Parts: sequence; C-alpha cells; structure tokens
Amino acid sequence: MKNSITFLCCLFISASIHAQSGTVSGRVTDKDLGDAVFAAAVTIEGLPGIGIMTDLDGNYMLTLDPGVYNLVVSLISYETKVQEIRILPNENIVLNVSLGSVTEELGVAEVVTTIRKNSDVAMMLEKKNASIVSDGLSSQTFKKVGDSDLGGAIKRVTGVTVQNGKYVYVRGLGDRYTKTILNGMSIPGLDPDVNSVQLDIFPTAILDNVNVYKTFTPNFEGDFTGGLVNITTKNYPDSLTTQVSFGLGFNPSMHFNNDFILYDGGKFDFFGFDDGSRSIPIDIYTSIPDVVLNDPELETITRGFNSQLSAKNKVALPNGSFSITHGNSSKKDNGKTVGFTTVFNYSNQNTFYSDFQSNDFLKSTSENEYELVKQVNRIGIIGKNNVLWSALTNVSIEDSLNSYSALLLINQNAESTAARRINEDVEQNVATLHENVLTYSQRTLANMMLRGRHTRNNWTINWGNSLSYSRVYDPDFRETRISVTDGDTTLSTGNGAGIDRFWRELNEFNESFKLDFEREYGENIVFKTGALGTFKYRDFTVQAFKHRPTNLSNVSLDADSFLQEDNIWTPETGEGTYTIGNFQLANVYSAHQTIVGGYALIEQKILNAHRLIYGTRLEYANMYYTGQNSTGSERYLNEKTLDEINILPSVNFVYKINSDANFRVAFGRTVARPSFKEKSIASIYDPITKRTFIGNINLQQTDINNVDARYELFMGGLDMISFSGFYKHFNGHIELVSFETAPDNLTPRNSGTAHVFGGEFEVKKAIKETGLTLGLNTTVVRSMVDLHSVIVDNSGRSEYEVRLENLRNGEELQDHRPMGGQSPYSINSSLTYSPLESGTSLSVAYNIQGEALSIIGSGRVPDVYTLPFHSLNLNFSKTFGENGKSKFSLGIRNILNQTNALLYQSFNSNSEVFTSFNEGTLFNLKFATQF
Repeated sequence: MKNSITFLCCLFISASIHAQSGTVSGRVTDKDLGDAVFAAAVTIEGLPGIGIMTDLDGNYMLTLDPGVYNLVVSLISYETKVQEIRILPNENIVLNVSLGSVTEELGVAEVVTTIRKNSDVAMMLEKKNASIVSDGLSSQTFKKVGDSDLGGAIKRVTGVTVQNGKYVYVRGLGDRYTKTILNGMSIPGLDPDVNSVQLDIFPTAILDNVNVYKTFTPNFEGDFTGGLVNITTKNYPDSLTTQVSFGLGFNPSMHFNNDFILYDGGKFDFFGFDDGSRSIPIDIYTSIPDVVLNDPELETITRGFNSQLSAKNKVALPNGSFSITHGNSSKKDNGKTVGFTTVFNYSNQNTFYSDFQSNDFLKSTSENEYELVKQVNRIGIIGKNNVLWSALTNVSIEDSLNSYSALLLINQNAESTAARRINEDVEQNVATLHENVLTYSQRTLANMMLRGRHTRNNWTINWGNSLSYSRVYDPDFRETRISVTDGDTTLSTGNGAGIDRFWRELNEFNESFKLDFEREYGENIVFKTGALGTFKYRDFTVQAFKHRPTNLSNVSLDADSFLQEDNIWTPETGEGTYTIGNFQLANVYSAHQTIVGGYALIEQKILNAHRLIYGTRLEYANMYYTGQNSTGSERYLNEKTLDEINILPSVNFVYKINSDANFRVAFGRTVARPSFKEKSIASIYDPITKRTFIGNINLQQTDINNVDARYELFMGGLDMISFSGFYKHFNGHIELVSFETAPDNLTPRNSGTAHVFGGEFEVKKAIKETGLTLGLNTTVVRSMVDLHSVIVDNSGRSEYEVRLENLRNGEELQDHRPMGGQSPYSINSSLTYSPLESGTSLSVAYNIQGEALSIIGSGRVPDVYTLPFHSLNLNFSKTFGENGKSKFSLGIRNILNQTNALLYQSFNSNSEVFTSFNEGTLFNLKFATQF
C-alpha cells in the first residue's frame, strides 16, 4: 500500500509541473545498521506543499522546477539531514542519505505509534513507555560494542550477569529464577535441565533486540522471578542482503601449546556429530558372560570396545568461526509483504586448563581444630574441543491486517574433553591414582515455531506454537584410574582404581502453544486475555561397563595397554582384560509434565497520564515419573510427583511524574518448579569433577512473592538514570546441598523460608560531541534463609541443629545464612567511543558478580562459595568500503587473566579449593562484509 501511495504522489506532482522540470531520487538507510529507513519524510525547506515519504525499500523521488533547494530528510528517533541540491531541466540527481540515531528530543517521540525496535533510541522509548520494569538492548548496540553472540552482549543490561559465557542470571538470582523465551514463545536450551537457554547459540547478527522483564504480569508464564529474557529475531531485511563473517581466536596460554591434550575422536567431530565410533558395540540388553564361564563371546564383546583409554598430546589450533546471513523481502500486488532470513553460524574452539583442581575437604572432628581436613586432592590438565553451529530460517508474510511467520532453529553442540591428573586420597585408603578421563558430549536442539497476528473488529489476536526436540548424548565416557603405592601399580578396586566407561542419552520433547486476545475500550482501557499450554516428555538411560585384567598388580601406567590386541582376555589363555556389566533398570527413568494456564489483564489509564495494570493468571502443573533406585527397593511407575494449582495475581502501577520521569511500583506472585533431573531418584556422575548428582523425588515447587519499585528519569536520547528497589519472599527455595558424610555427592533440597532485599542503580550518558557513551549499573542484594525452617532429613532435624552440632570453638551460629545461588552484588560498566561518521567503535566493559554461596554444607562438609570473577573485555571495530559495508573487529576477553574458583569456607579456617581453573586471555579477530 505504501508503495502505491508513493507512486500516486509522484504521478500527481509530475503532472502538475511543466516538462522542463528535473528530479531528485535516492535511498535512505540506517547509518548504523545499513537497513532501509521506511516512512522518512523527504521535504524541501521553505516549500511545505512539496514532499514525500520513503517506501519500504527506503526509496524516494521528487520532481522540482530548475533551481537550488535545501532537501530535508527526517524521521523521529533519527537525526535530520539537510542537503543543498541543484535541479537542472530534464536531469535526475541521485542522492542517497544515511541517517544516524539522535540523542535529543526523546519526549517528542512518544507520539509515534510504531517505532523501530532495532535502534538504541527506540529501545529507550520502549523502556520509558513499558507497563512493567524492563531493560534491554537493540541490534544497534550489538553492532557498536562488537559482541558476536548474545552471551557477551547481554552483560550490559542492568542487573544481568552471565555464567560460563552462556547462562544469564538476573539480580544475582540463580538460573532457575531466570526464564528465556524466543519471540515470545518458550523453547528449551541445549541443556534441558537449565531453565535459561544457552545464550551463546544466538549470534547478534540475527537479533533485532532483547528485553529483560523484571516484574510479572499475567500474560507471561508464571515460572520466573529474577527476570524474563525475551529474544527477538529479525523478521527480514528491507531488501536483498547477504552478510558473511570470518573469525579467528588466539589464546597465548593454550593455542600452539604442546602440553594440550585430547584424544582421537570420530571423523565427524568437526561437524558436531559422533560418527558412530563411540557407539555401544553390543545391544544394551546383551548378557555379558562371567569370566569364570570361559565363554568365547566374552572375548568378542571386549574386542568390540574402542581401545583408546589415555589422553594424547595434541597441538591446539586457534579458534575459528564463520557465519552467513541472507535475506530478502518483496511487496506483492495484493498488498502482502513476503520476507525471509536465513542464518548459519559455526564456531570451533579449543580450551586448555593447565592447573585444573577438584578437591574434597571436611571439618575436623574436633571443635578445637579450625583448619579444614583434606580428603581428596585432584590436580591435572584438561583439554577441550567445542564445536557449536546453529541454523535459523524465518519466513514471514504480512499485510495491514494479518501476519504469519514460521521459524526453524537448529543448534548442534559437541564437546570432546580429555583429562590427565593425579588423584590423592589422603584420608581413607591413602592411595595415589593416575587418572585418564575421556568424554564426548553431543547436544541437539531443533525448534519449529509458528506465529500469527490478526486484527479484527477492534480485536488483536496473537497465537503461536513451538515444537522442540532436545537430545543430550554422552557416548563412551572413559575413566581409567591406576593406583601407585610404594612403586607398585595396581588396578585393585579397594584403592579406588579401575577402568570404567558409560553411555548416557537423554531425549526430550516440548510443545507449547499460546493464544492471546487484546482489545482497546476507548482511550483509557486495554483488555487482554489468553491461554497457554505446555507439554514435556523425557526419557533418560545410562549403560555402564567395566574392564578388568586378570592380573591386577604390576600393571602398566599406559592406559591404552589394557585393550591392546595382545592384552585382551581369550578363553585359550584365561589371561588378559575382559568386560563386565549388564543392563540395570536403576539407570533408566522417564518423566512427563503438563502445564496449562489462562489469564485476564487490564491496562487502565488514570487521569490520562498514569497507568494501572492488573490481572490474574491461573496455572495448573503436574509431573509424572517412572524409575527405580539401584537396589530396586524404591520404584515408581508413572507416579504423579507434582500436582499444583497456582493463582498468580499481579499489579503494576506507573505514576508519570512528568514527560521525562516515571515512578513504578509492582506486586506479583510467581513460582519455580523443580526440573525432571532434580525431582527424580537418578544418580548422575561427572567424571571430570568426580561429583555425583543425586535427585530428590520429594522436592516441591517454590512459591515467591515479589515487590518492586523504580524511579526512572529520561534526560534525552540515550541519557537516563534510574533507582530500583525490590523484595522477594521465597517459600521452599531449592538449593544444592552436599551429603553429610560424602562431600562429592550433591542433591537439591527445599530450604524453607527465605527473604531477598535488593536495590539497583543505572546511569547512561551519551556525550554527543565526543562520541562517548558511558554506562554503569549495579545491583546490591541481601538474602536470608531461616535455618530453623530448613528440614534436612526424615528425623525432622533442622539445618540450625545440624550446624550447631558442628560448630568450632568460639563460633557463633546465626539464625540466618545467605540464600544458595544468590550473589550479594553485581557491577556492569561500559565505555563506548563511536564518533559519528567515523565508522570506528571502541568499547571497554567491566563486569563482576559478588561472592555467592553455591553449595550448602552439611554436617562436617563446609559451605562452598563462588569467588568474584573480574571480567574486563575490549572490542574495537572499524567499518570501511562502499557505504561502510565491511567491518574489521578485534576483541580481547578476560584481560585480567582471572581464575574461575569455588572455595570451601569455614570459621577461622583458610579457604580451600573446591574447583579451580583458568581460561587465560583470548584475542578474537573478525572480518564481516555485506553485499
């Protein structure tokens, strides 16, 4: 329709002037994004009757009498360009105009009903006019700061921190309280047991914006507390666009390091798939004969296993990445616009830890001994190769009344790991184990999403369906432990030695649908209602085997020797290495979950300025479980383990102090439900850290009441300042707890009653004359768990009583402790230098999250805290070439060379290492071009 209007306007103007006139035409584009700018006003200074708006492709054309004019190009949220032109008879002037975002007059832009959400100013407007407390980033920010994936970019959002470069935490709350959705729809991540989706799977090139909602309204699902992260992908470009980028990463401490280790994998590892060489060589239900039966089948079975058991020295090549984005759109004669975007992103990274530690400590049995007693010390080197690729295709069809889109997202991730270490048991059997660990983990996520939007008789209808398949496949984890005592090498299991290998596979299906209705009643009331349903199904299997030589003493330290052809057991000799292990039902479980909900919501204007948003959500959730423990004494057959009806009310009030300032207050009730893995009786072992996760079938959901308040002042453009306060009351917060007598066994537990008090501060300032943009946000939190309300075992003992029994002399026990997973503070700061017209951008970012209680101690096992990690990163980029379509980027990550560490802490004791590793400093080079 807009193209038709453009054509008619041009025809009218050209028919009304004489034949000696000339024309000026061209294309208006976004200076930062390179996209076409639609609906920009192209006028002539001093001639109010002459003008035109750019079409969907950013094109314009004006016919003018010969003469000299000032051509004015303007659009709200963009700078205004004025260009002198000279029109000659019967000639056309081609004038292309590039508009940059403005940093003034923010208040005036409020009258615009449709705003581009891929610019910084547009996102600031959305934040200002939002019904709830929210923060976000636009694709313009992604381009300026140079982060290649969302995991790096989102750290600039107020109150947001990122763990392991992947998982987002909001306001210091752990993963379970942050929910991630894509285009408004729920999807699982590459790790189905993590509530937050792995953010490094989203390259910033495909994103339009990301919003973090911090208060609840009933049109959202009720299972988030810290924040709801909504990732919005680009629908389609305004014209045919192709962008290609190549990246190279170098870490001086690991790349080209001859100490790097890995192992020989499959020929498809480069593509993120196992080629079958790690598959179980026998049917999982095969009965393996006992060695005393002298059955030849035992030799055949043993020879079928991959013989490599030791890590190999390799050369770690630099990291590499590649991405391509292609898209187009066109307007049809029937008024419909059809567009598509296709993206492929690939990365291959090597990581080396030269000093990885994983230790076990206990408190002394004597109350007068303060220093922790070492149980097990593990130290060694670890090499990793991580392959991650993603493919996304989005197709959209829209007109003035309807829009349809179909999105297909596929993510594939595979990580090969090799560890070589010394394991010293200094407390029990006083054994030293030489260990080789080889693992491969393959993760798959496939998501198909269909969405629609329709306008009918004052109603707006939105619907969506998201179908996902997730697979976590851990084929052939191999762990070899050789005991060395007084020069004797043995595989005696009494010393903890042995050769173990296992296969794990998790398959999960998720389907979610939603239907929303919205209608305006007059100018002051908007009514919303809708429904949502989610169904999840999971099955999980583990198959374990052991290899054992007939002679356990004086064995070789070369782990590969045990399965060499000449060393495999045969019935003729009765000597050599053989295999044991049969299928066990204890290693299998399945579960499914159903969540259905509906809501009603009213947004009401008060005195034509203030807004009251209130409503209620009703959700019903159930969960069923099938599985048994290792002894068979505890069995479940499709037993209902969760059955909850939740009424989740919400009230948000926005008091508009003036056109530039808001005061917000909100109340909402939300929940946090245990995952399938947590609410089970499964035992899941990690051979790298040698920790075992043990499920808790009796876990219950967490109920949370949330209160928020925020004052925000918008000072024009990107300049703003805000102060926030929040309080959260948790009933049944889920924490990870160690076993009293086994510090390497961990289980989730409901913690009783907890309180969280916090505040946030944010300031942004753009200094237009210099091209500098300053950003600082900080969050301070105090959390308290009532120790008397935490029941630790079936006898009814409280955590207070257990801690009282293990106090050191002079130690005083408080009634409260910090909440597990809650960080006491976070700081995100950034400085960006990006002068107008220069094509140059330099960004420095500093992030830190405070020391957090990560694992709750029990009995003699002390608490484990995550140390602060001072993250200092730099990104530099320079555009060049025609219209700045090519860009070179340099990024430096972990400039301070910080170590990731979790420490045991106890009264008057030195802190001791739980786990510790250092990734080193990484330099990234990237070249991108658009054509």
